[in-house]
Amino acid sequence: MSKNITRQLVEKETGKLLNLTLRNKNLVSETGKPGKLKANEKAFSDSEEAQKNFYKKEWEALNKGFVLSSENAKIGEPILHKFIGGYYTGCLSFQQTPNGIYVYKGTEETDYLALINNEGNVLNEIALPYPLAWNIEYRTETDSLILDIDHYIFEYKIEQNLFNNLGNRGENWASFVSVSKDKTAFAANEKILITDNRNSVLHTINHDIETVKGSTPFCGKMSADGKLLAFHNKTGKIKIIDTANGEIVKKIVADFQMVEQMEFANNNNLLVVQERYGTWGMRYFDLSDNKEIKIAGIEIPEYSKNVSAFCFNADQSKLVLVQQMNAHVFDFNAKKMSHSFEIEHVVKTSGIKFVGDKLGVRTDYGCFSIYNV
Repeated sequence: MSKNITRQLVEKETGKLLNLTLRNKNLVSETGKPGKLKANEKAFSDSEEAQKNFYKKEWEALNKGFVLSSENAKIGEPILHKFIGGYYTGCLSFQQTPNGIYVYKGTEETDYLALINNEGNVLNEIALPYPLAWNIEYRTETDSLILDIDHYIFEYKIEQNLFNNLGNRGENWASFVSVSKDKTAFAANEKILITDNRNSVLHTINHDIETVKGSTPFCGKMSADGKLLAFHNKTGKIKIIDTANGEIVKKIVADFQMVEQMEFANNNNLLVVQERYGTWGMRYFDLSDNKEIKIAGIEIPEYSKNVSAFCFNADQSKLVLVQQMNAHVFDFNAKKMSHSFEIEHVVKTSGIKFVGDKLGVRTDYGCFSIYNV
């Protein structure tokens, strides 16, 4: 299907512009300083080839330091494209804070957190104590980041620019971090620690590790209010832990394989699970009886129901499911699809999180984007 697309990219340091316009089979590019643009138009054999070259030119410009920033982007269109570089497949973390967006960036010598704003300006780069920031979460009360860095757990105090080691890596390299309103939970070195927001330990829970065909089932997530912790370390099993006393209050047993990601929803009455292996899809568990339920309206409109990532917005009125290069946005209150769009500048995988009411995307091609959803 042919597209008509117009975009402007800016090289912030020089003020140089690149305007790209795709009209069916024709691609027009304008380059230069404002008021001194040079235009070039090229016709292709078909609209598909023209579109391919449009994105190629855009990507070449992004690699050179140009930034796409479009406040007037329509639904499903990018508000921001910024080349970050340095990535490791599966390690595509980022986190919004009042200071800006911290995006993981790996290099051959040192790994960093790149701090950028919504316009794509790089505000700072912070060297990490170890490579591979698997997950980053923001703790509002202490204005700090809680990070899983190569299975070590760290707090990064933003104002002091200081890393504080909260947990060392265990022999089995199984870890998670999860931040709620008034508590933090993390796993490292074969222990789960539930702390208050000042790092005082409330509960310590020992756990074992199961290895299945070279992979380790391991995932943990707290509810937004901090009252419950979902923990998965056995194939087909999830424990629900009361964070007030550290006791197991519910157990889910079903035919799923490993859990990639979990979220509590519907006032902690629903557990939303992304399965790794098995169906590779979404599973939903009613916590009133711990039984699996189907939500017919929340389903990818493709033959394959595989999901590679999902996220909610802050009030959980929107749910985004990603399948390869496509993002599907659902009205979670009405349990129906709103729209779908293609994620750009991605090879196979991307990490997603909401940035305010927009969708942030970190791709395995080195791009960080924000989309209007």
